Amino acid sequence: MAADPLRMARRLARAVLLGSAAIVVAAMASGQDAPDPAALRAAYAGVPATWPRPALHPGAAFAEFAALPLRPEPDVRERATIALGARLFDDPILSRSGQIACASCHARELGFADGLRTSFGHDRTRGRRNSQGLLTVGWMSPLFWDGRATTLEEQALHPITDRIEMAADMGEVEQRVNGDRAYREGFAALNGNRRIVRADIAVALAAFQRSLRPPTTRYTRFVRGETRALTDEQLRGLDLFRGKAGCANCHNGALLSDQRFHNLGLSFYGRAREDLGRWEVTGDPADVGTFRTPSLLGIGRTAPYMHNGLLRTLDNVVAFYNGGGGRDRRAASLKGDAPPPRPDPLLKPLNLSAEERAALVAFLETL
Repeated sequence: MAADPLRMARRLARAVLLGSAAIVVAAMASGQDAPDPAALRAAYAGVPATWPRPALHPGAAFAEFAALPLRPEPDVRERATIALGARLFDDPILSRSGQIACASCHARELGFADGLRTSFGHDRTRGRRNSQGLLTVGWMSPLFWDGRATTLEEQALHPITDRIEMAADMGEVEQRVNGDRAYREGFAALNGNRRIVRADIAVALAAFQRSLRPPTTRYTRFVRGETRALTDEQLRGLDLFRGKAGCANCHNGALLSDQRFHNLGLSFYGRAREDLGRWEVTGDPADVGTFRTPSLLGIGRTAPYMHNGLLRTLDNVVAFYNGGGGRDRRAASLKGDAPPPRPDPLLKPLNLSAEERAALVAFLETL
């Protein structure tokens, strides 16, 4: 039966005033399986601060959705530093073998990821973690899945010296860079005619990464006020993301990331593929099996997903969360003295219907 328009409008007005996404959905449903598209669009017609409040669990750290801030235009010196960093990023001179560059695991065509479950490094050694896209790293801290670096300058040197990734000695890298005339002249224009050192390399690589930015998408246009940028199904997915699906508990703000660490039950604790996550950095029992919340901007280009690349598609990701995440064993750790991971209280079964899961995927594809 069709809903009474006046009654539905009154319910919607009350729901928006109360500010609950769950109430908004209930008010718009009016006895139907899905919210009325016109009412849903009315609820999200304004800026994000006027949208129905998200349904949050205790302990969530929420920041309202927003567009990424614009960066000022770089000056002449910054442009020169970025150009040097861009060349270094593509240059295998930074690796021990002279065959691997930063771009080997962070390809522009793949959102600066590599499309693999986990990446290959020196001597085709396979790493244990998925290569993250870099389009938002200029706004994020800490960095890496385990948060071991706080700045891009610190982060930039880790892959170069990691024995599994590029396996280089920084002294040898410095010697090679100093032996390249173009690098000598480029850095001399910035720093004078002195020897190029690892800090110069780190600054240039960081400047290049900081210059990256996700492309404009349907989602960014919608957040900026272009209310027709999302289809009805995509808009329903946004409402589910903030409401019933609970995604906004961890994915929020301009980055769609709380930049915190969570245990999703994918650490393989006590099994051969065990990865103890942030605990390996801090030694804090609360950090066993936790990994940093990635930004979702550009997520459609950076499959597969999760720190171990276990989930191949966005449908897989939604199905995983719909079931309440993974399950950790209580057996002893195989690779350390870490206690069993603690379940994350923000992770709960969602009981989404097939139509709701499809709408959620449709929204994620707009990011």
